[in-house]
Amino acid sequence: MVINNKLDKTFGPIGSFAGVVILLLGIYSCFYSWIGVTTVIVGCFLAFTNTSTQIDFANKRTKFTNNLFGIFKVGYWTEIKPEMRLEVTKTTRSKLAFSQVDDSQTQSVKDFRIMLLNEKNIPIMALKKFDKIDDAKVELIQFAEKLNIIK
Repeated sequence: MVINNKLDKTFGPIGSFAGVVILLLGIYSCFYSWIGVTTVIVGCFLAFTNTSTQIDFANKRTKFTNNLFGIFKVGYWTEIKPEMRLEVTKTTRSKLAFSQVDDSQTQSVKDFRIMLLNEKNIPIMALKKFDKIDDAKVELIQFAEKLNIIK
């Protein structure tokens, strides 16, 4: 059984919103010029590209993927070894945006992620993200049991 956990938008919320705007402008310009098709493609790429992690419990392997256009998954499988570990880490992602009046705004997003660590306790990849630490700890126990690794 393979499960897919969506993690983040590659270009962040601002880049994704810009992609939607470019997509809509491209659709409008398609009625007047063939260049609009190129604009639609760029808009789709910005709006829908994201990252995710696939976990194959049966074969004990994981795959971090970049989902181009939200459809085409690019990544490679990593075998899970018995000496690997799982842990919950708190992550903070900051997005910086500038306005036309030289005013910058920083938006911080905090979440908790189940991380796969190698035998030297170096993070390999995030497996799943959560808003609450309690949910992450419950899922951590389930993942450790299914994958037969240390938590």
